[in-house]
Amino acid sequence: MDIQLSILQFFQSIRNPILNVVFLIFTISTELPVLVLFTATMYWCINKKYGQKILFALVGNITLNTAVKEFVRAPRPIGIKGIDSMRTSTATGYSFPSGHTQSATTFWVSIMTIFKNSWVYILGIIMILGIGISRLYLAVHWPIDVLCGWIFGIVFTIFLGKVFDYVDNNKSYGVLFLLLIPFAAAVYLVNSTEYIKILGLLTGFILGYIVEDKFIKFETGQTNKKIDFSGKSNKSRKNKSRLIINLYRLIIGISTLALAYVGLKYIMPSSYIFDYIRYALVVFYAVAGVPAVFKMLNLD
Repeated sequence: MDIQLSILQFFQSIRNPILNVVFLIFTISTELPVLVLFTATMYWCINKKYGQKILFALVGNITLNTAVKEFVRAPRPIGIKGIDSMRTSTATGYSFPSGHTQSATTFWVSIMTIFKNSWVYILGIIMILGIGISRLYLAVHWPIDVLCGWIFGIVFTIFLGKVFDYVDNNKSYGVLFLLLIPFAAAVYLVNSTEYIKILGLLTGFILGYIVEDKFIKFETGQTNKKIDFSGKSNKSRKNKSRLIINLYRLIIGISTLALAYVGLKYIMPSSYIFDYIRYALVVFYAVAGVPAVFKMLNLD
């Protein structure tokens, strides 16, 4: 504890207005609205399989992170004598492991394993390290929280990536339900209503992925012939049409997803069971419902 406290006090001692802005940008870049926007854009507009793979890694890691947090229930350094924490409004729940760090590591490791480009590797490493350090700079996590966030994020993301590739290549949907079993069994070990709610994310993804893959079969690579304003086949015109289609997809997807979340929250009473169902339905809609809407509107 003394060493960890000294590390936090060191980062606190080097604070200045410029570093404050830098590390605030790092930490904001991995918060839920930003990750949702990037992942949704990848899934709905750029490459469906890449988007599914990133989303699977994210919901899996968030579920794991919540399980560990709710089981260990480690306090944050916020309020500790000699520590002045910043941006505490987004530092909710328990401390170990760091959710921001694990989510950022998940996202960037996914990107690096997908694109396998030297510049992506450099950017990913900078972002992973920067976001982890930002949690120490802001003094909302202990060093051990950040270190384990990095480790869990790397190891579990690689594991989930291999699971996704196997399932997607072999259509072995049963593997996803086998993966869900230990997470569901952990409900009794963790004994947390917060974990039950977050488990809905993973459940919704698994059900949504299967339904989309078997019945909807949305494709990001196709353009909609009905939105061909040019009537010509040259490359620049096609790219313009593709851009318009993707813009429509993103606006419709984000707006209807927000409406689904707000609507379900309004009609469902607040309880851990209904929270679980609501989270599952929202992710199911994002993964299967939104692509179905695109197909109905000829936006695939």
